[in-house]
Amino acid sequence: DDVRVKDLVLSFLPGLSHETLTSLLNGLQELGVENKEDLALVQERDLEQYLRPIQSKVTEWLSRIFSFSMYYSVLIFLGLAVGQLDLVPVTSSAHAPSSSNTPCTIPATSPCTQEPVSSPSFQLGRPWHADFQVNWARMPAAIRRAIANRTRPSPGDRKDMVKAVVDQMLEHEPNPTRAICHSVVRSIIRSHPECFADVAKNGDVLGDGCYSLLQQIKTRVEYKNRNNTLGRRRRERRPRSEVPDEGRAMQRGPVDQYGCVRWGPLEIPPGETEASLDGIKRHLLDIYSKEGMSGAERADPLMEKTYVIQRRYLNSVPPPAIAVLKEEWPFLFSPRGFFSHFTLLTDIPILTKFREALDRKGNTIMRFCQEVKCHQRVKSVLTCFEHEDSEKAACILLLVMAYFKEPKDAIVLEVDTCATATDIKSTITLTSTPRLIVQGNTTRPRAWMLSLDGGVVMGPHPDFTTGLCAIFASYYNFNLQYAEDAACTLEFIQRCFLGINPEAGTKSKRHTGQINQQVCTFIRKLIDFEWMTE
Repeated sequence: DDVRVKDLVLSFLPGLSHETLTSLLNGLQELGVENKEDLALVQERDLEQYLRPIQSKVTEWLSRIFSFSMYYSVLIFLGLAVGQLDLVPVTSSAHAPSSSNTPCTIPATSPCTQEPVSSPSFQLGRPWHADFQVNWARMPAAIRRAIANRTRPSPGDRKDMVKAVVDQMLEHEPNPTRAICHSVVRSIIRSHPECFADVAKNGDVLGDGCYSLLQQIKTRVEYKNRNNTLGRRRRERRPRSEVPDEGRAMQRGPVDQYGCVRWGPLEIPPGETEASLDGIKRHLLDIYSKEGMSGAERADPLMEKTYVIQRRYLNSVPPPAIAVLKEEWPFLFSPRGFFSHFTLLTDIPILTKFREALDRKGNTIMRFCQEVKCHQRVKSVLTCFEHEDSEKAACILLLVMAYFKEPKDAIVLEVDTCATATDIKSTITLTSTPRLIVQGNTTRPRAWMLSLDGGVVMGPHPDFTTGLCAIFASYYNFNLQYAEDAACTLEFIQRCFLGINPEAGTKSKRHTGQINQQVCTFIRKLIDFEWMTE
């Protein structure tokens, strides 16, 4: 009778806040932990981003206890009664702490044979997958050559390798969990990173480098178990919270902090007080009343100083309306203030990094779409692209959206070349989620504006690439989930162009707890294409 993972964690760490607990459970879900046995795989480093160091050590100790209970259950299953077992001392400090100096004891011999239990898979806290080693001699010849030459195998050879690895895993367990698959994949990546890791030619790593291989292996495991009804794993349903839906909507959670490094700063700048920061805010409003947005450059250092109270205001529950926010912090809606806030929030200079990624990866995406068989909508975008007159960033965006079969108007809205913000408000019903409004044709834009919460909040400004950065940054600056119809494209930009690769969580409603599989597959195909063609 399995006890819920949540209850187990709370029994050892009862003081966890609701926010930390939710983040930790999402992290464990991403690791594939489905029951208490899976906790045996959790290590301290897996918990560092969710817990304080001492809490991580306690939880790792908890995982070791469950490793022992699994071992003990196997002995009972084999008919070895506790009273009949001889115990030998173990002095390792890796087991559960004790207030006394008495060493821990483990079963050493069988009452029937009185011989030591020496099988590697039968050691305390060492389930089969902990010591699992892929038998590379049983791999196809192409994989053996790739490993010997330290090169990446072709996509077809990689699929054959996945089939062979899963066949070897199924010899030990009919339906390995995601956590077990992750353990095996990490071992493969550590041994042969140059062959199988998610690493581009320039050295960019997708997450922990295991995502795509983990996805392939887990998918193969599920395929092999498609008719095995007895081997299916059922995730235990969590009871609905007693808090009503409206109450849950009024809570901050991991989705708001996803990918951020300074989401809720507590310390005010040195030499400042709450009163002095309020004074700086009033000074900023005074500058805006006299100079308008032309005072953004002079306001920039003051905006950086007041970042802590800006975040406090943005993170408040319920969140402030965008119209009210624009009155309180007008320079937050200038391009300079907008991108400066994103940089402080994520530690990523978005304009610089996005332009570099566009130059480096944009050509790869275009060549991939030209040379690899894609559906008609991708071909239509390529047909409309003219190198001399078309905006390259717009073409890349449309190609990615077409590849994921997401509607263009989920990100971009086209209006007349002379349309003003007032014209747009009176002629178009704007959504609450961000939209990049383009004056003219998307591939040859005249200017852009940003709409949010049903109104135009920025622009018009030239340079489409800056506008693309603005719509992406708005999701982070204002604690928004990705638009459902554009979730794949936005996550692709996040991971491939900006290198925001948290190991757990998501900003998408549809894909909770782990990387979007469509995005993962597309990035893997681009990496393979890059290695095979250059």
